[in-house]
Amino acid sequence: MGKTVKEIMNPIANYDTVDVEAKLCDALAILKRNHEKIKAGDTGRYHKTLLVTDASKKIIGKFSMYDLTRGLVPEAVKTTEMFSPRAISSRALAVADEVGKFQEEFEWLHTTFLDLVKQEANKKVKDIMSPIKSVLKEDDKLNYAIYVLFREGIRQQLVTRDGEVVGVVNLMVVFKELLETVGPECGVTL
Repeated sequence: MGKTVKEIMNPIANYDTVDVEAKLCDALAILKRNHEKIKAGDTGRYHKTLLVTDASKKIIGKFSMYDLTRGLVPEAVKTTEMFSPRAISSRALAVADEVGKFQEEFEWLHTTFLDLVKQEANKKVKDIMSPIKSVLKEDDKLNYAIYVLFREGIRQQLVTRDGEVVGVVNLMVVFKELLETVGPECGVTL
């Protein structure tokens, strides 16, 4: 019959939340606190992902270390298409203008990390969070959960019951399930 998402998911109670309007520094403080607890071997349930809530406390997205890192990239660069010689106008002035704009957009690559962080530190959680794209239902099969993680190209997916978020399936719970299922056959135990 196969396991369901409900049997392997992490309950949302195990996750810290951050308001969508919070500053980047607020989210960073929570992630640092959790990182320190994990590093110290604290056996509590701490995650490297925060659930983002709106004013009504409804979960509307996720904020992870990946989002934090992605948020350091200036917005202008995120929409820049890498040009190729075919994409540049044949007129010399148009080429020079396009190259100049491209160089300006990527000038941040030649600054220090400190300068980059200072430049982007005023962002809010809403500017860099990952919004909810699709969700799993708690009665979905584990195989379907793996497919959704693959299809969406993500490391974790929210789980709902009657439209309310109740948990998270991430790669670690899938890995744990894999170890429990085939680990003994492979001589690998938890």
